[in-house]
Amino acid sequence: MRTIASTAGRRVVLVIYAVAVIIAGLFGYVLGFVVRPNVLDGTVGSLGPITFALSPLNLAIYGAVMIGLTLGVLLLGVTYASRYDDATPMEVTPADRSKNEN
Repeated sequence: MRTIASTAGRRVVLVIYAVAVIIAGLFGYVLGFVVRPNVLDGTVGSLGPITFALSPLNLAIYGAVMIGLTLGVLLLGVTYASRYDDATPMEVTPADRSKNEN
């Protein structure tokens, strides 16, 4: 059963996810300007068999994709695991607490 709080919580997580991906893209773009003078040295980046020039656009895409994939896999794992979480918080009254303390 979904409640308003759980729906709002999911939206917050998705917004944080989107903001993290956007920030990673922006940092990649800025990093591309920092390493751009070194492009004359023939510096290239690689991800396994894929090789690419270190330009602002390429590094922005690389940063956004890597953060998006990494956080996306973790988010999917948490979403999958939360489907099987059927534990509910117990309601404990002050009388119950005093019984457990003795």
